[in-house]
Amino acid sequence: MKKYFAFFLLLSVTALVYGRPQKLVIKTDKESVELRYWPLDGKQLPFYSLYSPVIVTCRQMTEIELPCNETIYKISLGKGKTSLVYATAGAVDTVSLYRDSVYFSGHNQTYNLYLEEAEKADEYCRSYSYTRNHPLAKVQSLAIFKTIVADRKAKDEALLNKGIPVGRFMLQQQRFIDLRYKALFLKKAIALYASSDFSDDWMNEFKAMDFHFMDSISRQSGFFPKILEDYVFIKSFVLDGINPKTVDEESVNTFLFEKYCHLLSDKNLEYVVAYLLYNDIFQKRYSKDIPSLYDKYIALFPDNPYIKILLPEVAKISALYHQKPDNDKIQIVCYETEPEDFTDMMRPFAGKVVYIDIWATTCSPCIQSFSNVAAMKQHFPDSKDIVLLYLSIDRDERHEKWNRMINYYNLEGYHYRVNKHTSKIIYSAFKDSKGILTIPRYVIVDKNGKIAFMNAASPSNPIEVTKQLQTLL
Repeated sequence: MKKYFAFFLLLSVTALVYGRPQKLVIKTDKESVELRYWPLDGKQLPFYSLYSPVIVTCRQMTEIELPCNETIYKISLGKGKTSLVYATAGAVDTVSLYRDSVYFSGHNQTYNLYLEEAEKADEYCRSYSYTRNHPLAKVQSLAIFKTIVADRKAKDEALLNKGIPVGRFMLQQQRFIDLRYKALFLKKAIALYASSDFSDDWMNEFKAMDFHFMDSISRQSGFFPKILEDYVFIKSFVLDGINPKTVDEESVNTFLFEKYCHLLSDKNLEYVVAYLLYNDIFQKRYSKDIPSLYDKYIALFPDNPYIKILLPEVAKISALYHQKPDNDKIQIVCYETEPEDFTDMMRPFAGKVVYIDIWATTCSPCIQSFSNVAAMKQHFPDSKDIVLLYLSIDRDERHEKWNRMINYYNLEGYHYRVNKHTSKIIYSAFKDSKGILTIPRYVIVDKNGKIAFMNAASPSNPIEVTKQLQTLL
């Protein structure tokens, strides 16, 4: 009888421990920041928090509870600062931000320190896409590539095996290491294909790889959606001989949707298609095919958990393409003759101070700033000598979307979309020392058509905008 009592007592204690959430303590020596967090469980869409944001106050301890057991969470601490933490039942862990560095302590310190190193390895692989001086940028030999990758993988695995006990976390991270470098292989392969150096040995290596597309653990990797996309591109354009020119910016979502439906099934397909739709929404691309793809997605998965996230945003895109613009305060600038230079571009506004918003329909931060315009205008000096000009650097093929977006966001003011000639003028006038024009960009031009503020304040800082404008009136 005592044995049975002890057994049931053990079960009760185990259930109690595993039913307890993890407590996470956040400390910072910086100004108060807004903390957001979400689980990386292959179910939750990135950057979308299920939980209310928490304000972390300088030099005070802020506690939150992470309800999912044996799950990695991503926490966002504002200004691009993020970190990973591992949650286990009943654990108490502390994340301290001190002088822009992150420090871990508590029950899961070993796991969290490993995740910090794993993030560095992830960044090595991700950075291939945007770093010109990546160590593998000039490697064309598959043998050399595999040697370099094998060495890095061995170091990653040694770090994992050194301090992490055998268990679910280790098995997950072993798979993540494998996917990390397969993602890098695909990026390298695409780069070689673009330069016509994609030889047979690279092709055969690609054919032999197992990307674990049907595995639920793989879905938890941050690389998984991108691996799928790159895999589809290589298989379609290289192996199947599909002409890449048949897939443009407006049809790529439909193309990927159809390929994913043939490649995946069940929860992996449900998640990846939701990610495809959500990523277009999150990046504010406003692709025309999103509403129809959403309808197809709902037909496949009528009870999917992403409806409440996707539906309101899909409705906005649908409204964008079914609007009836009728605001006469939205004016399109037309030149009788091509401007010779930037001052010449400003001639329709002679005698006016011009606040210029340089943007593009592909620029998410540009679009986000539109929400600040109304508040900014309320701070403008009471003067008819101020003109608001939205200067778009969109290409010709995005003309329809440009036209629809300025009406959808009710951007009252003047609008001009550059052509091949005037784009050269804009880039020449506002490029940086590396020859790059970064947007969003705000410029103020005086009444004589001359640039007065090359880097003017943004609409999010209306008081400073007003001060700059007043100096020119």
